[in-house]
Amino acid sequence: MTERLIPGRAGLQAERTDLSWSRTSLSFAVNGTLLLVRHHLPGPMWLHGFAAGVAVLLLLFTLAMARRRCRVLEQRPLPVPLADPFALLLVSVGTLVMGLLTLALLVWP
Repeated sequence: MTERLIPGRAGLQAERTDLSWSRTSLSFAVNGTLLLVRHHLPGPMWLHGFAAGVAVLLLLFTLAMARRRCRVLEQRPLPVPLADPFALLLVSVGTLVMGLLTLALLVWP
């Protein structure tokens, strides 16, 4: 492909980022599923359910962001910035919360 998608950068960075949104949503789906099926983990069941609910919300949000990303990538020339900074912040904070909930379930006394 000879077209430069991002000024000053050759390659398919935007398309690779699109794939990373899919991997992120898959990781939330796997994490939420494991939290629901691993009942031998310490911790109260309400915390398992809450953590799985957070994983489902993050899964739906990242799927919506991936769909939006696909629509943005169809535009030429590509808009700058490609990603919504607020959405990236939400995914980052959500990932942190998901990690802390999972850690809390693993080290529950």
